[in-house]
Amino acid sequence: MITAPPPLDLLYPLPRFFAAAQRPLPEVEPIEAGALPAAPYRLLAHAGDMTSKLEEFFGDDMLLRVVQREHTPEHYRREVVLYGAKSKLPVEYGAIEIELGAFPEPLRAEIVEAKLPLGGLLNRHKLRYRSEPRGFLRVSPCAWLRGLFELPDATPTYGRSNTLLGPNGEVLARILEILRPVE
Repeated sequence: MITAPPPLDLLYPLPRFFAAAQRPLPEVEPIEAGALPAAPYRLLAHAGDMTSKLEEFFGDDMLLRVVQREHTPEHYRREVVLYGAKSKLPVEYGAIEIELGAFPEPLRAEIVEAKLPLGGLLNRHKLRYRSEPRGFLRVSPCAWLRGLFELPDATPTYGRSNTLLGPNGEVLARILEILRPVE
C-alpha cells in the first residue's frame, strides 16, 4: 500500500533545515499514537517535555549540539542533536522554531546560547507550559540521520510533530522530534 507523504506543515521546521543543507528528506509516514511501539510511545505520547523523558529513559542528563541555526528578532530556529552527557549517545534529532518574544530575559539569552535543551531550561526556570503533539511519525532514516544516530542500516524509527504552549495557550515553540531507534 502506498501512503501519501505527510503535509509539510506537519514536518515544519525540518524541511527548512534539510533544504538549507541540501539533504534529501527522510521517508516519513504519519501514524496514530496507538501504532507506536511501546518504548517510542512512552517517549513521544505525552504532554510534557522530551528532555526529561529522555533523561529518565536513558538514565543520563541530556546535552545539546547545534547543527544549524537561524536567528531573527522574532524567531530562533535551530537544528539540534540531544545526546547523553555520560554516554555521548545521540538519542534525538530535533528541528525547532522558538518564539523568543514569549520568554523573559535571562531565559531568552540562555535559549540563544544553546547550551541546554529547551525543555530543561523551561523546567529549570519553572516556566509553565504543555506539549500538544500534532502528529506522530514513522521515519525511515536517510543517510544523514543514519550517520547522526550511528546506525548501520535504515532501521525505522519514530518521531512527533509538537507544539509547546504557554500557560495562556500562546505558542512557545514548534518542534519536529525524531528518536534514535529504541526498544
